[in-house]
Amino acid sequence: MSTVLFSNKTGRVSQPTGLNLMLQSLQSHFNADSSASSEVARASLSLESIDSSMKLALTNSVDHLGQALESIANEMGMASEYTAAQKNAGVIAGLAAGDIGAFLRHPVNPSVVANENMSVVSTPGLADAFTQRVGVEAFDEKENRNAVMFSVAYNMQAARQDDFGEAFFPTIVVAPDTVGYSVAIRLIRVYDDLQRSITGNLDKFNKRNIIRAFIDPTILKNDLTKMIPVFRATQNADKFVDVALIPARNLLLEGENIPTAPLAFGKDLSLLGLSQTDTLIANGVMDSTDSIDPAVALQTIYYKVGDDIISFNTLNLPLSVFSPQPQGLQRLMALAFNTTSLLLNANSKRLDKSALTTLADIVTSNYIVRLSVNVAGSVDLELANTQVFANGLKIVSIQDAAGANLSLTTGPGAALVAAVAAAVPLGYDLQAYRTNLNMRQRGQLIDTSYYSQLYPVPLRSPISALRPVSTDGATDSSDLAGLITTTRIRTSNAAVGALITAGNLLADYVDARDSAGVGPDILGVGRHILKPVYFKEPLDMLLSVDSLSSHKRAADIQATLVSKIRDAAYRMYRDSGYKAAADAMAGGVAKQPTVIIGTDPLISRYLIVEGDLRTLGGDFDVKIVSSLDIRVQGKIYVTFGQFDGSENAPNPLHFGNMAWKPELTVVMPISRGGSTTKQLSVSPSFLHVVNLPVLTIIEVSNIPDVASLKVPVNFNQV
Repeated sequence: MSTVLFSNKTGRVSQPTGLNLMLQSLQSHFNADSSASSEVARASLSLESIDSSMKLALTNSVDHLGQALESIANEMGMASEYTAAQKNAGVIAGLAAGDIGAFLRHPVNPSVVANENMSVVSTPGLADAFTQRVGVEAFDEKENRNAVMFSVAYNMQAARQDDFGEAFFPTIVVAPDTVGYSVAIRLIRVYDDLQRSITGNLDKFNKRNIIRAFIDPTILKNDLTKMIPVFRATQNADKFVDVALIPARNLLLEGENIPTAPLAFGKDLSLLGLSQTDTLIANGVMDSTDSIDPAVALQTIYYKVGDDIISFNTLNLPLSVFSPQPQGLQRLMALAFNTTSLLLNANSKRLDKSALTTLADIVTSNYIVRLSVNVAGSVDLELANTQVFANGLKIVSIQDAAGANLSLTTGPGAALVAAVAAAVPLGYDLQAYRTNLNMRQRGQLIDTSYYSQLYPVPLRSPISALRPVSTDGATDSSDLAGLITTTRIRTSNAAVGALITAGNLLADYVDARDSAGVGPDILGVGRHILKPVYFKEPLDMLLSVDSLSSHKRAADIQATLVSKIRDAAYRMYRDSGYKAAADAMAGGVAKQPTVIIGTDPLISRYLIVEGDLRTLGGDFDVKIVSSLDIRVQGKIYVTFGQFDGSENAPNPLHFGNMAWKPELTVVMPISRGGSTTKQLSVSPSFLHVVNLPVLTIIEVSNIPDVASLKVPVNFNQV
């Protein structure tokens, strides 16, 4: 009885909490294992100066401690609740706590902790500017006999936020002897070959990320070797159709404006000579080493019928390609185009898109007129000598609107036959390419480089639990629980703050109307492989829900919210090019991404569609989390992530990460204001980093009014 009375003098009864059970298990482990020896602790802080035997001892200690923590978690039935980051933080703290004095005095040096997948992302450490972590004048080794197990328990429990924070910012662990970490991403960029300016002005390489070519096809150039005859009025106008009949026009080819016009029938010309653009001439006038690719085809023919100038697209029609001849020069290609498939109908217009005049009856009477033509020519692939000839047009048949054939010898049919018979062949366009065997053009160039971004992890405000100097540490576990709870609340609140800050930054710098495909340099490295996207939209439920039945009110709210989120997710997916980036990084077809939806508990209850576990359709997985933070009330945050284990390292395709630097819990006697107290203290180090600049914020209002009050029905008098 006296034992019970005296044990309750403090008014506290020790309860077998999960933390107490963990501390007991850790104590048993450290009593039986030397993983936290001072030699191993000092070795973990100075990797560059240890020998092979100590490296082996360090490796063994890491393995033993990791296995012990796994075993302890299994014994407590909580193995699935601990993340890889929590376990890693516990292992690092357990090693460092083997010599607390050395840890506190050790300078923060650069370390190299590179991810194996260096081609995508790596995390080397950053050098620090100060020589030791804290002042150690008050440090007393005797007061910190429980520091090892306390530090392990603290880091295992505190290196995690609530579910809301972990969804948006999964925790990653940074070595405690570094200031922070850097993320490096491999960039494959494409740019045009250029010649540097003699003026000294900056040269514009205009490098573009090749991944964005999935969305913007103009980034990659496929027709640099295409031959376009260049019209020069004072030098070669005689080779083209009279500009009074068909004016010259500018043709945009792979970023270069080229003045061109149809070549004239019956003219002898050098196709290579005519096709030298200003850009090609800047690289040197073509010579005998240049030649034409055999894939030459008749693309367009032009005719004048009375007052009408019309054109026919002949590309891909049978016999429109030049082909080798059974006799004659080996590199001479010949054209024998003969067709009865040319067509005029009610949709036909002049070349300048104006209405037909001489052939106006075809449009007004809704005729279908089929014509025949013969075009012959040749191209010498080596010399580039080109000649093309054509005969007149001939009507093969005329059908009226009812499908009946008109007579070609009497009535309106005969009039059209006479008009077409007087047609004058004007010119033609060819589709042809240079072989570029002499590599006169190198085409687009590919550049592979790495971009690094640094993230120093700050030492945050300390958290201390005070007690009288005379205490013997009996309350240490309770104080430790307070430190853990405070830290987790602090990191969880910081996650919400980081999410809000990211939204404000995106709102300032991202405009969804930007069509250039080159977003601003903001937030994480994800901006280099996809386009930053941001939407912020209101959703007034009173204006969006028209519910006539009270028992269907919840389903209507549910459908409205899910439809809005689904629309936002697909727009972000499309506009950012997320799939292209994910496929490129996966080296094939990536797994479907997860849409992360964060909101308050009131809204979250409506976000699971009854009978549909997918919520947003088959293209996405969904993770819905909620927070009690008042800053989240009435808001829905939507972004993307990947929950396949890759979130445990900096991942450009996951919204963000929280970097956690393991710290030790130490007991210090502190003199202040004439009194001395002991305090169990820790200074947590963490940083929330946004990797993916893609976010939608939906501001929801009036859900309670829709759920509980009568909804006004929108009636319109007819």
